[in-house]
Amino acid sequence: MQTTVRRVLFHRSWAKYNGGTSGGQLKVRDAFEHFGSAEGFEPRVYFGPETVWYDNPGNVWLPYREQALKKWVIEERDLLFFAGWDWKVLPPAQRHSPPVPVLNIAQPRQIMLPDARRDFLKHPAIRIAKSSVGKEKLEDYGVNGPVFFIPDAIDFSLLPAPNPDPDVDVLIVGLKNPEIAKALERRLRWYNFLRRKKVRFKVQVPPKLPTRQDFLNLVNQARIVVYLPLTEAQGAEGFYLPALEGMVMEKLVICPYAVGNADFCIPGETCLQPDYNANDIFSALLAALKMSKEQFQEIVKAGRKIANRHTLEEERKSILELAGRTDELWRDQSLFRAL
Repeated sequence: MQTTVRRVLFHRSWAKYNGGTSGGQLKVRDAFEHFGSAEGFEPRVYFGPETVWYDNPGNVWLPYREQALKKWVIEERDLLFFAGWDWKVLPPAQRHSPPVPVLNIAQPRQIMLPDARRDFLKHPAIRIAKSSVGKEKLEDYGVNGPVFFIPDAIDFSLLPAPNPDPDVDVLIVGLKNPEIAKALERRLRWYNFLRRKKVRFKVQVPPKLPTRQDFLNLVNQARIVVYLPLTEAQGAEGFYLPALEGMVMEKLVICPYAVGNADFCIPGETCLQPDYNANDIFSALLAALKMSKEQFQEIVKAGRKIANRHTLEEERKSILELAGRTDELWRDQSLFRAL
């Protein structure tokens, strides 16, 4: 008996030079490839007409440009896989009542009033949260449909092997908070001015590096990495993959609480987690520099251990299992509310 293949439709768009290099684009692309490696599913992607194809090696969707759908047409047995602004590909009537099941990655920051994607949360969908706290926030807010927790995973094959002899003591990753990154840079310069033994450090502020591999190589140069994610006031992170990648590369991670990192950034165990201000972060940085080798390695080892759980195979298994339940869930009207 021949197995019927079910299409899973993806919609992607961007108009920025580095729009294909974000963590969000990366994880949607990973989901696309999970479906592509599974029997019974055929992922297809449609790129909105606003998409600009810059010659950027960091664009994770470039390999799929030529085989993309030319038109967005939903067929009866399709599944939709949405994230971010993808709902806009549907006309308003279909957003209120999608013709086929929708799997939707939702971030806790989308519940905030300034976020225009907040309106999408009222549309019926089977939602995927990337953190346990994010799941709670979405459920407490009252999204339309059930919420499932599927944490992000790492493609370990892309990460450089841990550098046994880093030439940088401290790296500050400040793409999302350049103000605090620059404040920490000023303090480190003053600290070095007053000391005979200098701290070797680098600070990353916008713009992004060309590719994610460039970023990973930068992280691997350092012994201690200070990550500055989105603050809670900015809506926080859905997951925050960079800190987890730092743990895989055996860095001592300093990362304030950002909602999405709560399941793996465990204060004093897998990382240092100061309050999100320059004073406390700088104090944590100094504590890390002065830490005994034994304590340093204990935290690094615990970070590596928790990061090892986040495999692409586990992510693939969870997404495909959920996809296999979509019809059952979609038929259960008790999980959704009428608009």
